[in-house]
Amino acid sequence: MELPIKVEGVLFSKVDGRFQFLLIKRSIEDGGFWQPLTGTLEDGEKVLDCLRRELIEEIGTENPKEISEDFFRFDWKNKRGETIVELVYGVELEPNSKVVLSHEHTDYKWCEYEEAIQLLGRENNKKSLEAFVAAFSN
Repeated sequence: MELPIKVEGVLFSKVDGRFQFLLIKRSIEDGGFWQPLTGTLEDGEKVLDCLRRELIEEIGTENPKEISEDFFRFDWKNKRGETIVELVYGVELEPNSKVVLSHEHTDYKWCEYEEAIQLLGRENNKKSLEAFVAAFSN
């Protein structure tokens, strides 16, 4: 059973000291928009286990370089009016990591911050990326 808790992974690598972000594009049936990695917590599952499961399912990655502590949280309402809690993590990948998309996605793209902000389809995902940059750009 899915719980009203979602995880989001801001996927990134550092190339020449600059962040590169990996965005994935939902299939047309699922909205056709660009997003970071997202998933829904299942009954009995731990949050980081959910994130690791989604990494395998959505981009075929079993061993990220590093996963940060959650650095951002937001709440939103689904179509049924239920409150959903979304916890956001930074997930560092090796540069040029191999990406194997699931059936839920049709494309992926590595890009810098400015392009990522332009491509992201949802305001909450843009805010997550902004929070990531604010938290990790020291």
